[in-house]
Amino acid sequence: MHSACEIPILHLDLQPNNLIICNGTVKLIDFDHAAGCRWANIAPKRFGTVGCAAPEQYDSDRMLDQRTDIYAIGAVLRFMTAGTLREDAGQSAALSEAFERIIRKCMDSDMEKRYASAGEVEDALQALCTRKLTEEKEQKAIPSHILILTGMKAGTGTTHLALGLVYFLNRNGYRALYEEHNVSRAVAAMAQRAGMRPDRFGIYTMNGCCLKPWYGPAVKLDEGTGFDIIVKDYGTDWQQAELELKAAKADLIGTGSASVWDGRYIRRYISWMNQAWTGRCSGNRVLIFRGTRAVCQKELKAMAKSDKALKGIKLFVSPEYENPFSQKSEDAFFQSLWSAVTGGGRWKKKRGLLRRWDFLRESFLKTDGSLQKGAGLSESQEQDGEQG
Repeated sequence: MHSACEIPILHLDLQPNNLIICNGTVKLIDFDHAAGCRWANIAPKRFGTVGCAAPEQYDSDRMLDQRTDIYAIGAVLRFMTAGTLREDAGQSAALSEAFERIIRKCMDSDMEKRYASAGEVEDALQALCTRKLTEEKEQKAIPSHILILTGMKAGTGTTHLALGLVYFLNRNGYRALYEEHNVSRAVAAMAQRAGMRPDRFGIYTMNGCCLKPWYGPAVKLDEGTGFDIIVKDYGTDWQQAELELKAAKADLIGTGSASVWDGRYIRRYISWMNQAWTGRCSGNRVLIFRGTRAVCQKELKAMAKSDKALKGIKLFVSPEYENPFSQKSEDAFFQSLWSAVTGGGRWKKKRGLLRRWDFLRESFLKTDGSLQKGAGLSESQEQDGEQG
């Protein structure tokens, strides 16, 4: 349209609803606002779709040209990857910085800073695709770090923890994917509320995190590549989680509640953790409890004295946080948790604040689950030291 005629024809309403796929070919429809470049600038009224229309379409004193459609191309690219036309969607953790730069250049409010033609956009995307294919070939040789999460029972916060961990990891430079392997439909509910759409891998991007809902065994999708870490949330489906543990190298994170009436659940769950881990010589197991600190201390300290089944399981208490996608002091908890999962990982030094959440392991438990001799439980006895 821009180059077929002597005078460029502007579409002026490029948007997702005006693109259809016919026999594998993308086709552009709805030309009721299209006009030659000269006529577009003398029309008494201007039209466009909110989120896709360039700033100059809202200002009759500004000139329209091919770069007006370039802005809309950037908006369509953003919609394809983020699932929304909202300008406040932010940067997706699933996208490379190079691709984000292409979108930003297309959608620059200053026309002079945009690509001059659709051909320039095509060249930039082709170059990026070539580079991406090379990177993916290299990444396939490096498997993702798998974390399997299960819950002692419903309501112990497995999904809440998994989403919080994925958010934390993405904010700290990892490309992490959340995979829902339970029937809670939590991801679908969040996506519906936010008006989001998945990409071709079935993955939603929300709050800078990649989230893949449970589609059921009948749905087969291409596997997304390039993720450093995949967090798989099995909820209370211990059987499927155990099959995954037997089939792949992974770490196991469990969630539970340490109230006085949950003793039988705790012992049954720990027994399963040991059973599922039989025959493994690598990886880490972490058990995270929710509840008041005093109750957790009392119940788990008593258990540690008498129950050898805790050997090799690292124990934590989770702080209470309402929104897994909005973290402040919870960062300390996730730092300590990630260090425990990786055996040191990114944060090797321990700070006093961390001890508020991993006190069960650091203040009165050895890493093998047995009690330390003479270890105090007072918050005033904090000491800095290496992550054990």
